Amino acid sequence: MRKRLVALVCLIFFTSLAQTSLIAQYKAFVPLEFEYPESILSIPKTYVYKNITTGTFRYKDILVERKENDVVVHWKEYDASPLVDSCTEINDKSFDHYLIINNQATKAIVTEDSVYQDGSRFGEKVQTFYFNLNTDISLLTSIHSFFLKDTAIRWQDKSVPCIVVQSFYGQKLTNSLFPDKPKEVNGVAYYYFGKDVGLLMYRSEMEKEKSTWQLVEIKDKRN
Repeated sequence: MRKRLVALVCLIFFTSLAQTSLIAQYKAFVPLEFEYPESILSIPKTYVYKNITTGTFRYKDILVERKENDVVVHWKEYDASPLVDSCTEINDKSFDHYLIINNQATKAIVTEDSVYQDGSRFGEKVQTFYFNLNTDISLLTSIHSFFLKDTAIRWQDKSVPCIVVQSFYGQKLTNSLFPDKPKEVNGVAYYYFGKDVGLLMYRSEMEKEKSTWQLVEIKDKRN
């Protein structure tokens, strides 16, 4: 059960990285027109992803708001599992982040959400989240993201310029009843952000498991 929980959490965290903005007051990681394009997200949308191996679907609801000099992003990611990831981000930083399991919400303690300029194109994005899932079980997640390359992907019969971000992650699930037996998972993910579209595809490699999710539809979000 613990291994399955960590696996679910790892997968659903993949699309929660590299949030952006064009506002000059703070340093962007990935340009907004690649992550949350205004041309698409002028009204709330649901991005629908399909696993190319299993045929299963995953959904991400997105709402982008501008409040004075701030860019506020609300998103919720979910599939057929009992796990939901939900977050509000302000100017590229996590503000309210919840992990919801079987309708029980746990708010993240965000210990770090920063971009470090290391001389590379976007720098290094570092995120660390801590969840007290219950009185016995806690989850620590750390993510390090970097620009990898420029490329292009076909979307709706057009070639779309993409920015590829590579993210290395580690997660530790700890049970106080078995403190000497934490479950640790490490992996890597690749995100393909399409200009004026959003996240077009992401690939993950976790232990011996690999998966690829492709965007198949963008639709207006239903209330």
